[in-house]
Amino acid sequence: MEKRFFLFENFLLKSLSAQIDQNYILIVLTSQLMPEMYKERLIQLCQDNRNVELIFSDASSVHDAIWPTISSYNTTFGHPLVNFRIDDDDCLSVDYIRELRKFMLRLGDIIPVSYSRSNGLVAIRYGSESACFFRATVPFNSMGTAIRVHGERSVFSFGHSALHRRFPAVVDNFGMGFISIKVDGHDSLEIDENSIAFKNSHTPIEEQQLEEALSKWFPFVRQGDRSLVSSLNTLIENIP
Repeated sequence: MEKRFFLFENFLLKSLSAQIDQNYILIVLTSQLMPEMYKERLIQLCQDNRNVELIFSDASSVHDAIWPTISSYNTTFGHPLVNFRIDDDDCLSVDYIRELRKFMLRLGDIIPVSYSRSNGLVAIRYGSESACFFRATVPFNSMGTAIRVHGERSVFSFGHSALHRRFPAVVDNFGMGFISIKVDGHDSLEIDENSIAFKNSHTPIEEQQLEEALSKWFPFVRQGDRSLVSSLNTLIENIP
């Protein structure tokens, strides 16, 4: 739990607080089974952010847990809203909401339609090794993929990696849209840097290029007067 809270506080929440466009709502979903001490901690974190709505649920699926809230917002605004997905151990670029809104406004009333910001950074650190950083191009990844869809459906009603095969889709290749953190104990398979699939979608990034990318899209990782690369390395080294 300490690992999840560290990533949530130092990456996801900071990336959302730094959004250029603050017109969004983040639904934070967790289980009713969460220990009380962590529930209280999470409540306090979410209360401090006006864009966050916290849900404790024992529903059997993410969609079932969040749909009543999404449905209520859809009714309030009179049309299906765009909804996006993001995990608590990843984060979004400071222009993510702005770029998503820009594309969806251009698409007008087209429903259904899906959206992906395909480029981002991946940080990998297993064991005591130093972190390695990659530029990734992975359309319809789990970091910020979005959809506007009619009916009783949300972005969690579908597998994110196949949305572009089911619906009209936009792939935004501008800049970088996310940082994905891969460390011991993260909730997906350990990355194999030697696999063909990884090499086809991930490219090592030099320190100067990494500093420039962080400066443009992820400046919130800075700590004190350190460089952004140094700050990011320190954050990753301090993950419990």
